[in-house]
Amino acid sequence: MNEALQGNNFYFEKAASVQPDPINPKLRTMEVIDTDFHFTPGWPIIRDYLTEPFKSRIFHYPATGLEYNPEPANEKPGVGQDTHGIAQTGADVLKVLDQFAVDTVILNPGYNRPQSIFNEPVLAAISSAHNDYLIDKVFPVSDRIRANMMVCHRDPHMAAAEIRRVGHHKQFAGVFTEFSALYEQLGNAKFDPIFDAMQQHGLVLTAHSGGFFPHFSPLWNGARTWIELFGNAPIGNCMAHLAAMIVQGLFDKYPEQKILFQEGGMWWLPDFMLRMDDFYLGSGGDIALVERKLASGERYLHKVPSEYVLSNVRFSTQPITIPKNQKHFSWLLELCHAKDLFCYSSDWPHQTLDPANWVVENPASIDEDLQKAILSGNSRKLYGNRL
Repeated sequence: MNEALQGNNFYFEKAASVQPDPINPKLRTMEVIDTDFHFTPGWPIIRDYLTEPFKSRIFHYPATGLEYNPEPANEKPGVGQDTHGIAQTGADVLKVLDQFAVDTVILNPGYNRPQSIFNEPVLAAISSAHNDYLIDKVFPVSDRIRANMMVCHRDPHMAAAEIRRVGHHKQFAGVFTEFSALYEQLGNAKFDPIFDAMQQHGLVLTAHSGGFFPHFSPLWNGARTWIELFGNAPIGNCMAHLAAMIVQGLFDKYPEQKILFQEGGMWWLPDFMLRMDDFYLGSGGDIALVERKLASGERYLHKVPSEYVLSNVRFSTQPITIPKNQKHFSWLLELCHAKDLFCYSSDWPHQTLDPANWVVENPASIDEDLQKAILSGNSRKLYGNRL
């Protein structure tokens, strides 16, 4: 958790890892659901669950893009992806949950940028192996553990087949995908086979910031710094994918579909909602020409864009940036509809970890009802009987 700097009287420090202790004791009296926890079983575990011919021919985790490594920016070695450890088993997960006062967790695949494995059959095989390991060894450990299934989202038909194969399992809460400038927007109609399959099981789509360095920046090769690549790029990418979902008619075709965006920020929401409404009302004629509207014969959206955000989209809170002025923090929370849209996430085990302390330690901005909504209430509404 970072606080926004104000004024000119500051100095730069080498980055230090966020320390989870002490966890505020109030959190142990409240229900806490963590919607973004990275689970990373070692390659020998995954390989053991691969089918042939992949098991005999893939000896190491396939190369993707450059690793998540902020060391040059932080001027401190060992501060990055696995700062707080690696969870490979159900027992590992429970140990962390107890440390952080978390009641229920939703695991995300911890592999670095899984969608940037460009051999799609290989990615699909690894996804199935990952899901089978969860079902076989991890889910039986505790009912506190849920997960987003891993799929090859860049091939919608492969992804749909995997969703249909394992989507019935009650401990899968959703489907994991990534948003970045590397991938076509998840709102494009080409991804409808994924949504068709998800409808059968009532699954939430998790859209997590992803891609590989530096090509997931909207600036493409022009980006040079960690601030651009991880501080700024996910915001633009998130807006691009969300806009496509709305104006290309995803939520008109699938009105019950829920999306959870992760690590794309949220303080931009008020301007996004106002701007999208304004442009739609003044320049919405070409919506009739997108694939879904051509197929349905409809000319317009069923609602104005901002209404889809409120009804269908939610946001995990990490990384939360908190203004020093509590009044400003209150305004941002209200403008961004935090009471309905925000779902707590830690992003364990990254250096950018957000323990849940901030939710209960800002009472001037976050009252008791809002604390409960962010920590668990909104997630329970989002996932329904999957939790």
